[in-house]
Amino acid sequence: MKMRNKILVVSAVISIGLLIFITQNEGTIKEVDACLCTEILNNESFLKNQNKMPSVKKCIDKFKGFNNAHLKCIKSFDFDHPEIKMDSLKSI
Repeated sequence: MKMRNKILVVSAVISIGLLIFITQNEGTIKEVDACLCTEILNNESFLKNQNKMPSVKKCIDKFKGFNNAHLKCIKSFDFDHPEIKMDSLKSI
């Protein structure tokens, strides 16, 4: 019976810790949101009404402007450049 109580207590503590962690990090803007923030920060009407839209304020606070958000967005894509083959029989 004592082992069962210990398991229940440990499970409850872990559950409460995870719940607190999830609720605190739920509304934050992350690096993966850079492309979304690029679209938001590019829209003039969003910027004018930033007091009414918390996501605009969060994007501004996270990336400090359109240029930084755009650079982070570009870096998030993995571009595979095509391999250039030179034909030795053709002259350039």
